[in-house]
Amino acid sequence: MSLTRDLQNKAREVGFALVGVSGSESLRGLPHGMIDNIINLRSVEEEFPSAKSVLLLGFHAWDKAFNLAVNAPGWLGYGMHDPSEQFEWYQLYYEIVKNMAWKIIHFLGKRGFESILSLRIPLKPAAVIAGLGCQGKNTLLVTPEFGPRVRLVSVLTTAELESDEPFREDLCKECDKCLIACPTKALRPYKLTINRCMTYSAESPHSPDVEDDVRTLERKLLRKPSLNSYIECTTCIDVCPIGRPSL
Repeated sequence: MSLTRDLQNKAREVGFALVGVSGSESLRGLPHGMIDNIINLRSVEEEFPSAKSVLLLGFHAWDKAFNLAVNAPGWLGYGMHDPSEQFEWYQLYYEIVKNMAWKIIHFLGKRGFESILSLRIPLKPAAVIAGLGCQGKNTLLVTPEFGPRVRLVSVLTTAELESDEPFREDLCKECDKCLIACPTKALRPYKLTINRCMTYSAESPHSPDVEDDVRTLERKLLRKPSLNSYIECTTCIDVCPIGRPSL
């Protein structure tokens, strides 16, 4: 079997539900830099200049508990998006996908290839180029198999792999369920007003750009298992009919 096929099999063996491959050149020109004061995205060449291929790996987040986020107990900052802040913060699905991705890196290392994992490249548009799905009206990656119930990580490698075809279909079509269901009306088709998102509000408890009505709804609607933790809002995910299991 080819290395690409071996990798696909290994990725599914360690728990990834979706595997897509793109050549690094195909990902040039994707948006990067500081996005909405949330994250400083990096290009593939900034992350790993010697990368020849990029694996986009999708974890099926079948339970809301995967969206658990935990802050350090002493965190009294002005919002997680201030680049000068230092604090501990854990998100369950990131911890899971990073652990699984290291197994892929080890697999490639045994075959003589250098690789790194990255959550800092533009994962959603990269996943579209790697054939996993489309970016939906809720701005998330929407896949035919699982809808938006997927969390992503990438592995950048010096291995030359066979690329997948980009995903070209708009799976949302005329559906507006996510736009209608959003409690704070943060969504317009294919766009998110970030400071009206309840998850952003929870991540930025002292940020002045979050409006009072959003704060009120966040405190009322977000599940908070403990003083320092919360489960991200999944309303737009829950209502998406694509890939939703039958009850």
